[in-house]
Amino acid sequence: MSNGTNRWLQPVRDGPTEPGSPGKKQPYHDMNETSADSSTDSDDAWERWLHKLEFLKEMIVGVDLLVVVIAASVVTFCVNHVGNEWISFISDSKPAIATLGAFYSFALVFRTNICYSRWWEGRVLWGTIIVCTIRMAQQANLWIKEPVLVKRLSCLAIIFAYCCKAQLRGTGIEDESEDGAKLLRKGVISQEELDMIATQSGWQPYYCIDAMRAAISEGLKAEGKNDEWKKNAAQAAMEETICTLANSIGGCIRVRSTGLPVAYDDILNTTGAIFFTAACLAWAPGAGLYNPFVVLIVYTIVKMIIGVGSDMEDPFGHDESDLPLEKFCEEVDKQITAVDERAKLITFDLAYGPASHIPSERSSSYSTFPNRRGSPLANGDNDVESGQMSSETDRLVPAQS
Repeated sequence: MSNGTNRWLQPVRDGPTEPGSPGKKQPYHDMNETSADSSTDSDDAWERWLHKLEFLKEMIVGVDLLVVVIAASVVTFCVNHVGNEWISFISDSKPAIATLGAFYSFALVFRTNICYSRWWEGRVLWGTIIVCTIRMAQQANLWIKEPVLVKRLSCLAIIFAYCCKAQLRGTGIEDESEDGAKLLRKGVISQEELDMIATQSGWQPYYCIDAMRAAISEGLKAEGKNDEWKKNAAQAAMEETICTLANSIGGCIRVRSTGLPVAYDDILNTTGAIFFTAACLAWAPGAGLYNPFVVLIVYTIVKMIIGVGSDMEDPFGHDESDLPLEKFCEEVDKQITAVDERAKLITFDLAYGPASHIPSERSSSYSTFPNRRGSPLANGDNDVESGQMSSETDRLVPAQS
Protein backbone atom coordinates (compact mmCIF):
# COMPACT_ATOMS: atom_id res chain seq x y z
CA MET A 1 0.00 0.00 0.00
CA SER A 2 1.01 3.58 -0.40
CA ASN A 3 2.72 5.48 2.36
CA GLY A 4 0.61 8.57 1.70
CA THR A 5 -1.50 9.60 4.65
CA ASN A 6 -4.54 11.73 5.20
CA ARG A 7 -4.14 15.30 6.44
CA TRP A 8 -5.62 14.48 9.79
CA LEU A 9 -2.84 11.91 10.22
CA GLN A 10 -0.10 14.47 9.64
CA PRO A 11 1.87 15.88 12.61
CA VAL A 12 0.63 19.21 13.89
CA ARG A 13 2.74 22.19 12.88
CA ASP A 14 4.82 23.75 15.58
CA GLY A 15 4.00 27.17 16.92
CA PRO A 16 0.87 28.74 18.39
CA THR A 17 -2.35 28.82 16.45
CA GLU A 18 -3.21 32.30 15.26
CA PRO A 19 -6.63 33.67 16.20
CA GLY A 20 -9.14 33.07 13.46
CA SER A 21 -7.10 30.28 11.84
CA PRO A 22 -8.98 27.19 10.57
CA GLY A 23 -7.64 25.02 13.36
CA LYS A 24 -9.15 27.16 16.13
CA LYS A 25 -12.77 28.25 16.20
CA GLN A 26 -13.43 31.80 17.33
CA PRO A 27 -16.72 33.10 18.78
CA TYR A 28 -16.96 35.90 16.18
CA HIS A 29 -15.72 36.11 12.60
CA ASP A 30 -15.91 38.66 9.89
CA MET A 31 -17.03 37.69 6.41
CA ASN A 32 -13.51 37.12 5.10
CA GLU A 33 -12.58 34.80 7.98
CA THR A 34 -15.80 32.81 7.58
CA SER A 35 -15.32 32.35 3.86
CA ALA A 36 -11.69 31.35 4.41
CA ASP A 37 -12.68 28.77 7.03
CA SER A 38 -15.44 27.38 4.82
CA SER A 39 -13.06 27.15 1.89
CA THR A 40 -10.47 25.34 4.00
CA ASP A 41 -13.05 22.89 5.37
CA SER A 42 -14.30 22.10 1.87
CA ASP A 43 -10.73 21.60 0.66
CA ASP A 44 -10.04 19.23 3.56
CA ALA A 45 -13.22 17.26 2.85
CA TRP A 46 -12.38 17.03 -0.84
CA GLU A 47 -8.84 15.90 -0.07
CA ARG A 48 -10.16 13.21 2.29
CA TRP A 49 -12.47 11.91 -0.41
CA LEU A 50 -9.63 11.85 -2.92
CA HIS A 51 -7.51 9.92 -0.46
CA LYS A 52 -10.29 7.37 0.10
CA LEU A 53 -10.71 6.92 -3.65
CA GLU A 54 -6.96 6.45 -4.01
CA PHE A 55 -7.06 3.87 -1.23
CA LEU A 56 -9.85 1.94 -3.00
CA LYS A 57 -8.04 2.16 -6.33
CA GLU A 58 -4.84 0.75 -4.87
CA MET A 59 -6.80 -2.04 -3.20
CA ILE A 60 -8.90 -3.02 -6.23
CA VAL A 61 -6.99 -2.21 -9.40
CA GLY A 62 -4.59 -4.90 -10.56
CA VAL A 63 -3.69 -7.27 -13.36
CA ASP A 64 -5.77 -9.97 -11.71
CA LEU A 65 -8.97 -8.14 -12.69
CA LEU A 66 -8.05 -8.41 -16.37
CA VAL A 67 -7.21 -12.08 -15.92
CA VAL A 68 -10.60 -12.72 -14.29
CA VAL A 69 -12.51 -10.98 -17.10
CA ILE A 70 -10.64 -12.87 -19.84
CA ALA A 71 -10.97 -16.25 -18.09
CA ALA A 72 -14.67 -15.69 -17.38
CA SER A 73 -15.29 -14.66 -21.00
CA VAL A 74 -13.55 -17.79 -22.33
CA VAL A 75 -15.49 -20.07 -19.96
CA THR A 76 -18.80 -18.40 -20.85
CA PHE A 77 -18.13 -18.80 -24.56
CA CYS A 78 -17.23 -22.49 -24.16
CA VAL A 79 -20.36 -23.24 -22.13
CA ASN A 80 -22.79 -21.43 -24.45
CA HIS A 81 -21.27 -22.19 -27.87
CA VAL A 82 -18.86 -25.12 -27.76
CA GLY A 83 -20.78 -27.46 -25.43
CA ASN A 84 -19.41 -30.49 -23.65
CA GLU A 85 -20.92 -33.14 -21.39
CA TRP A 86 -18.35 -32.46 -18.67
CA ILE A 87 -18.91 -28.70 -18.83
CA SER A 88 -22.69 -29.20 -18.88
CA PHE A 89 -22.47 -31.45 -15.84
CA ILE A 90 -20.59 -28.81 -13.87
CA SER A 91 -23.01 -26.11 -15.02
CA ASP A 92 -25.92 -28.12 -13.64
CA SER A 93 -24.24 -28.71 -10.25
CA LYS A 94 -25.44 -25.47 -8.67
CA PRO A 95 -26.26 -26.95 -5.20
CA ALA A 96 -22.72 -28.33 -4.85
CA ILE A 97 -21.22 -25.00 -5.96
CA ALA A 98 -23.47 -23.15 -3.49
CA THR A 99 -22.14 -25.39 -0.71
CA LEU A 100 -18.58 -24.64 -1.81
CA GLY A 101 -19.41 -20.94 -1.77
CA ALA A 102 -20.76 -21.22 1.78
CA PHE A 103 -17.50 -22.82 2.96
CA TYR A 104 -15.49 -20.11 1.17
CA SER A 105 -17.60 -17.35 2.73
CA PHE A 106 -17.10 -18.86 6.18
CA ALA A 107 -13.32 -19.00 5.68
CA LEU A 108 -13.34 -15.39 4.44
CA VAL A 109 -15.36 -14.11 7.41
CA PHE A 110 -13.18 -16.09 9.82
CA ARG A 111 -10.02 -14.52 8.39
CA THR A 112 -11.52 -11.03 8.56
CA ASN A 113 -12.52 -11.55 12.21
CA ILE A 114 -8.99 -12.64 13.10
CA CYS A 115 -7.54 -9.56 11.39
CA TYR A 116 -10.05 -7.31 13.16
CA SER A 117 -9.17 -8.83 16.52
CA ARG A 118 -5.51 -7.97 15.87
CA TRP A 119 -6.50 -4.40 14.96
CA TRP A 120 -8.64 -4.13 18.10
CA GLU A 121 -5.86 -5.49 20.30
CA GLY A 122 -3.46 -2.89 18.91
CA ARG A 123 -6.03 -0.19 19.63
CA VAL A 124 -6.50 -1.35 23.23
CA LEU A 125 -2.75 -1.57 23.82
CA TRP A 126 -2.23 1.95 22.49
CA GLY A 127 -5.03 3.18 24.71
CA THR A 128 -3.11 1.75 27.66
CA ILE A 129 0.06 3.50 26.49
CA ILE A 130 -1.76 6.84 26.32
CA VAL A 131 -3.25 6.44 29.79
CA CYS A 132 -0.03 5.30 31.44
CA THR A 133 2.21 7.96 29.89
CA ILE A 134 -0.14 10.66 31.17
CA ARG A 135 -0.32 8.89 34.54
CA MET A 136 3.49 8.92 34.75
CA ALA A 137 3.50 12.72 34.45
CA GLN A 138 0.76 13.01 37.08
CA GLN A 139 2.60 10.73 39.50
CA ALA A 140 5.83 12.65 38.98
CA ASN A 141 4.11 15.93 39.89
CA LEU A 142 2.63 14.31 43.00
CA TRP A 143 5.47 12.25 44.43
CA ILE A 144 8.70 13.91 43.27
CA LYS A 145 9.69 17.29 44.70
CA GLU A 146 12.63 18.12 42.42
CA PRO A 147 11.28 20.22 39.49
CA VAL A 148 14.09 19.16 37.18
CA LEU A 149 13.28 15.48 37.62
CA VAL A 150 9.55 16.14 37.25
CA LYS A 151 10.20 17.81 33.90
CA ARG A 152 12.55 14.99 32.95
CA LEU A 153 9.89 12.33 33.55
CA SER A 154 7.30 14.29 31.58
CA CYS A 155 9.67 14.58 28.62
CA LEU A 156 10.56 10.89 28.80
CA ALA A 157 6.88 9.96 28.74
CA ILE A 158 6.41 12.00 25.55
CA ILE A 159 9.55 10.54 23.98
CA PHE A 160 8.35 7.04 24.88
CA ALA A 161 5.13 7.49 22.89
CA TYR A 162 6.97 8.68 19.78
CA CYS A 163 9.56 5.91 20.13
CA CYS A 164 6.72 3.37 20.23
CA LYS A 165 5.28 4.78 17.00
CA ALA A 166 8.65 4.60 15.27
CA GLN A 167 9.36 1.11 16.59
CA LEU A 168 6.05 -0.25 15.31
CA ARG A 169 6.69 1.21 11.86
CA GLY A 170 10.12 -0.33 11.56
CA THR A 171 12.05 2.94 11.85
CA GLY A 172 13.71 4.98 14.58
CA ILE A 173 12.74 8.25 16.21
CA GLU A 174 15.75 9.87 14.52
CA ASP A 175 14.45 8.97 11.06
CA GLU A 176 13.33 11.78 8.77
CA SER A 177 9.81 10.33 8.58
CA GLU A 178 9.49 10.35 12.38
CA ASP A 179 9.30 13.15 14.95
CA GLY A 180 12.77 13.32 16.49
CA ALA A 181 13.52 16.69 14.87
CA LYS A 182 10.15 18.03 16.00
CA LEU A 183 10.80 17.03 19.62
CA LEU A 184 14.26 18.56 19.37
CA ARG A 185 12.81 21.91 18.27
CA LYS A 186 10.27 21.85 21.11
CA GLY A 187 12.98 21.16 23.69
CA VAL A 188 11.53 17.80 24.72
CA ILE A 189 14.77 16.00 23.86
CA SER A 190 18.38 17.10 23.45
CA GLN A 191 20.54 16.33 20.44
CA GLU A 192 22.90 14.27 22.58
CA GLU A 193 20.10 12.06 23.89
CA LEU A 194 18.56 11.76 20.42
CA ASP A 195 21.90 10.50 19.10
CA MET A 196 22.17 8.13 22.04
CA ILE A 197 18.73 6.67 21.35
CA ALA A 198 19.64 6.30 17.67
CA THR A 199 22.71 4.20 18.53
CA GLN A 200 20.69 1.73 20.62
CA SER A 201 20.79 -1.80 19.26
CA GLY A 202 17.65 -2.78 21.17
CA TRP A 203 14.14 -1.42 21.13
CA GLN A 204 14.17 2.35 21.55
CA PRO A 205 11.12 2.51 23.90
CA TYR A 206 13.05 0.48 26.46
CA TYR A 207 15.70 3.20 26.65
CA CYS A 208 12.95 5.53 27.86
CA ILE A 209 11.82 2.94 30.40
CA ASP A 210 15.35 2.63 31.81
CA ALA A 211 15.67 6.43 31.96
CA MET A 212 12.30 6.71 33.75
CA ARG A 213 13.38 4.21 36.40
CA ALA A 214 16.64 6.10 36.94
CA ALA A 215 14.83 9.44 37.30
CA ILE A 216 12.31 7.96 39.74
CA SER A 217 15.04 6.41 41.86
CA GLU A 218 16.91 9.70 42.00
CA GLY A 219 13.80 11.74 42.72
CA LEU A 220 12.67 9.59 45.62
CA LYS A 221 16.08 9.79 47.30
CA ALA A 222 15.31 13.37 48.31
CA GLU A 223 12.59 12.23 50.71
CA GLY A 224 13.46 12.21 54.41
CA LYS A 225 13.87 9.09 56.50
CA ASN A 226 10.56 9.68 58.25
CA ASP A 227 8.79 9.42 54.89
CA GLU A 228 10.06 5.93 54.08
CA TRP A 229 6.52 4.57 53.78
CA LYS A 230 5.64 7.35 51.35
CA LYS A 231 8.72 6.62 49.26
CA ASN A 232 7.88 2.92 49.08
CA ALA A 233 4.27 3.62 48.09
CA ALA A 234 5.34 6.09 45.41
CA GLN A 235 7.97 3.76 44.00
CA ALA A 236 5.53 0.85 43.88
CA ALA A 237 2.87 2.94 42.12
CA MET A 238 5.26 4.36 39.54
CA GLU A 239 6.91 0.98 38.95
CA GLU A 240 3.49 -0.48 38.22
CA THR A 241 2.95 2.25 35.62
CA ILE A 242 6.31 1.52 34.00
CA CYS A 243 5.62 -2.23 33.92
CA THR A 244 2.28 -1.56 32.23
CA LEU A 245 4.02 0.57 29.61
CA ALA A 246 6.58 -2.19 28.98
CA ASN A 247 3.86 -4.84 28.65
CA SER A 248 1.86 -2.64 26.27
CA ILE A 249 4.68 -1.94 23.84
CA GLY A 250 5.67 -5.61 24.07
CA GLY A 251 2.13 -6.59 23.10
CA CYS A 252 2.17 -4.16 20.17
CA ILE A 253 5.46 -5.60 18.91
CA ARG A 254 3.97 -9.10 19.19
CA VAL A 255 0.93 -8.06 17.13
CA ARG A 256 3.15 -6.56 14.44
CA SER A 257 5.67 -9.40 14.31
CA THR A 258 3.30 -12.38 14.29
CA GLY A 259 1.00 -12.35 11.29
CA LEU A 260 -1.50 -14.92 10.10
CA PRO A 261 -0.19 -18.41 9.25
CA VAL A 262 0.95 -18.52 5.63
CA ALA A 263 -0.80 -21.85 5.08
CA TYR A 264 -4.16 -20.30 5.97
CA ASP A 265 -3.90 -17.70 3.19
CA ASP A 266 -2.74 -20.38 0.76
CA ILE A 267 -5.77 -22.54 1.56
CA LEU A 268 -8.10 -19.53 1.29
CA ASN A 269 -6.69 -18.52 -2.11
CA THR A 270 -6.91 -22.08 -3.44
CA THR A 271 -10.50 -22.41 -2.28
CA GLY A 272 -11.33 -19.07 -3.87
CA ALA A 273 -9.83 -20.11 -7.23
CA ILE A 274 -11.86 -23.33 -7.22
CA PHE A 275 -15.05 -21.51 -6.24
CA PHE A 276 -14.80 -18.79 -8.89
CA THR A 277 -13.97 -21.32 -11.60
CA ALA A 278 -16.94 -23.52 -10.69
CA ALA A 279 -19.23 -20.50 -10.17
CA CYS A 280 -18.33 -19.13 -13.58
CA LEU A 281 -19.36 -22.47 -15.14
CA ALA A 282 -22.58 -22.62 -13.15
CA TRP A 283 -23.63 -19.02 -13.84
CA ALA A 284 -22.76 -19.05 -17.56
CA PRO A 285 -26.00 -20.62 -18.95
CA GLY A 286 -28.26 -18.25 -17.02
CA ALA A 287 -26.21 -15.03 -17.10
CA GLY A 288 -25.07 -15.38 -20.71
CA LEU A 289 -22.93 -12.51 -21.91
CA TYR A 290 -23.26 -10.78 -18.52
CA ASN A 291 -21.50 -13.67 -16.77
CA PRO A 292 -17.96 -12.13 -16.95
CA PHE A 293 -19.24 -8.91 -15.36
CA VAL A 294 -21.10 -10.81 -12.60
CA VAL A 295 -17.96 -12.81 -11.81
CA LEU A 296 -15.87 -9.62 -11.87
CA ILE A 297 -18.20 -7.83 -9.43
CA VAL A 298 -18.21 -10.72 -6.96
CA TYR A 299 -14.44 -11.11 -7.27
CA THR A 300 -13.93 -7.36 -6.64
CA ILE A 301 -16.06 -7.46 -3.48
CA VAL A 302 -14.15 -10.46 -2.14
CA LYS A 303 -10.85 -8.77 -3.01
CA MET A 304 -11.83 -5.64 -1.06
CA ILE A 305 -12.77 -7.71 2.01
CA ILE A 306 -9.46 -9.57 1.87
CA GLY A 307 -7.60 -6.28 1.36
CA VAL A 308 -9.21 -4.62 4.38
CA GLY A 309 -8.37 -7.69 6.46
CA SER A 310 -4.75 -7.60 5.29
CA ASP A 311 -4.52 -3.92 6.27
CA MET A 312 -5.95 -4.62 9.73
CA GLU A 313 -3.48 -7.49 10.20
CA ASP A 314 -0.77 -4.88 10.82
CA PRO A 315 -2.63 -1.91 12.38
CA PHE A 316 0.42 0.31 12.87
CA GLY A 317 1.21 1.40 9.31
CA HIS A 318 0.07 4.26 7.08
CA ASP A 319 -2.96 2.65 5.45
CA GLU A 320 -6.44 4.14 5.62
CA SER A 321 -7.66 1.49 8.06
CA ASP A 322 -4.58 1.63 10.32
CA LEU A 323 -4.53 3.27 13.73
CA PRO A 324 -3.78 7.05 13.75
CA LEU A 325 -0.56 6.82 15.75
CA GLU A 326 0.30 10.44 14.96
CA LYS A 327 -2.89 11.61 16.66
CA PHE A 328 -2.21 9.34 19.64
CA CYS A 329 1.30 10.76 20.15
CA GLU A 330 0.12 14.34 19.71
CA GLU A 331 -2.60 13.77 22.32
CA VAL A 332 -0.03 12.37 24.77
CA ASP A 333 2.16 15.44 24.21
CA LYS A 334 -0.81 17.76 24.65
CA GLN A 335 -2.11 16.16 27.85
CA ILE A 336 1.29 15.86 29.53
CA THR A 337 2.00 19.51 28.75
CA ALA A 338 -1.38 20.35 30.30
CA VAL A 339 -0.45 18.42 33.45
CA ASP A 340 2.80 20.37 33.83
CA GLU A 341 1.10 23.70 33.15
CA ARG A 342 -1.67 22.94 35.62
CA ALA A 343 0.89 22.25 38.33
CA LYS A 344 2.43 25.69 37.72
CA LEU A 345 -0.79 27.68 37.38
CA ILE A 346 -2.69 26.40 40.42
CA THR A 347 -1.83 28.58 43.42
CA PHE A 348 -3.55 26.51 46.11
CA ASP A 349 -3.11 23.03 47.50
CA LEU A 350 -5.19 20.57 45.47
CA ALA A 351 -5.74 18.47 48.58
CA TYR A 352 -7.56 21.29 50.42
CA GLY A 353 -8.79 23.42 47.55
CA PRO A 354 -8.94 27.24 47.57
CA ALA A 355 -8.77 28.93 50.99
CA SER A 356 -12.16 30.58 50.46
CA HIS A 357 -13.81 27.16 50.22
CA ILE A 358 -12.16 25.57 53.25
CA PRO A 359 -14.92 25.11 55.93
CA SER A 360 -14.40 26.64 59.39
CA GLU A 361 -13.56 24.32 62.25
CA ARG A 362 -16.67 25.61 64.11
CA SER A 363 -18.94 24.95 61.17
CA SER A 364 -22.13 23.03 61.92
CA SER A 365 -21.26 20.58 59.16
CA TYR A 366 -18.53 19.22 61.43
CA SER A 367 -20.84 18.90 64.48
CA THR A 368 -21.96 15.37 65.31
CA PHE A 369 -24.98 16.47 67.35
CA PRO A 370 -27.14 19.55 66.77
CA ASN A 371 -26.76 22.50 69.10
CA ARG A 372 -29.56 22.24 71.68
CA ARG A 373 -28.75 25.50 73.46
CA GLY A 374 -31.73 27.84 73.49
CA SER A 375 -34.21 25.17 72.35
CA PRO A 376 -37.28 24.20 74.46
CA LEU A 377 -35.80 20.74 75.01
CA ALA A 378 -32.74 22.24 76.67
CA ASN A 379 -34.98 23.49 79.55
CA GLY A 380 -36.84 20.22 79.88
CA ASP A 381 -40.06 21.59 78.35
CA ASN A 382 -42.24 19.15 76.43
CA ASP A 383 -39.82 16.31 77.14
CA VAL A 384 -41.51 12.98 76.47
CA GLU A 385 -39.48 11.18 79.10
CA SER A 386 -40.51 13.63 81.88
CA GLY A 387 -44.23 12.84 81.63
CA GLN A 388 -47.27 14.48 80.08
CA MET A 389 -46.53 17.42 77.79
CA SER A 390 -48.56 20.63 78.02
CA SER A 391 -50.44 19.70 74.87
CA GLU A 392 -51.19 16.12 75.99
CA THR A 393 -54.91 15.26 76.29
CA ASP A 394 -54.71 11.55 77.09
CA ARG A 395 -55.86 10.96 80.72
CA LEU A 396 -53.80 7.73 80.97
CA VAL A 397 -50.57 9.75 80.71
CA PRO A 398 -49.77 11.35 84.09
CA ALA A 399 -49.45 15.11 83.99
CA GLN A 400 -46.20 16.88 84.89
CA SER A 401 -46.06 18.29 88.37
